[in-house]
Amino acid sequence: MRLAVLSALCFVSSCFTEPSADRMWRCSVDQPLCPEGQTCISDWCVKDGTAMPDMSVSDATVADMFKSPCTDGLPIGTQGVWGCRGKFGPATTKASALCLNGYKLCADGYKVTDAECTSATLIGSFSAEAPATGSNGLLAKCATTTGMGWGSYWFGCGWAVTGMSGPKGERTANPCRNLSLVAFCDNRNLLFCDLNDGRLDAQKNDEPRNGVLCCPP
Repeated sequence: MRLAVLSALCFVSSCFTEPSADRMWRCSVDQPLCPEGQTCISDWCVKDGTAMPDMSVSDATVADMFKSPCTDGLPIGTQGVWGCRGKFGPATTKASALCLNGYKLCADGYKVTDAECTSATLIGSFSAEAPATGSNGLLAKCATTTGMGWGSYWFGCGWAVTGMSGPKGERTANPCRNLSLVAFCDNRNLLFCDLNDGRLDAQKNDEPRNGVLCCPP
């Protein structure tokens, strides 16, 4: 009888267990349940005030499940997209090399919302593999052939950090693959573009606070 009572008590006490904050927990947009003091970011419960999960857990196998795709960067939205900061150029570190651990340059913006991508608090311009063409930023559109303005803009997320009052970016009237914000190739932005090559790897960025948009594999 005593064993039965103890078993019943154990069963009742195990019906609900608060997630322990001393280990990493997965989460999602549909089920953003995290321990107290943590928030669901990029499908992981992250301690408030940090950019990524605490990797000091003792279970190395669990820790290996999450590796930052950037040497310096931040998550954008909740579906694994990151803005990776850094200089890049065709003769040095190419743009694609800023995306680490299997991540690749985003070819579109389908994993971020327009609000996440164009938020005024997103400081830094992060270009996708999406060149734009047009006579000005407002009229910029997806570049499919060479022509006026080819390579003069790049679609992406965030507002450029500029050192000489250069253009921080502009919302276009012609979104490209769910991206509506364009960055300008402008020496004031330290973004120098090859107008004959539509690959981001052929462009040069000398402002380390800007960078590229990286998507999960």
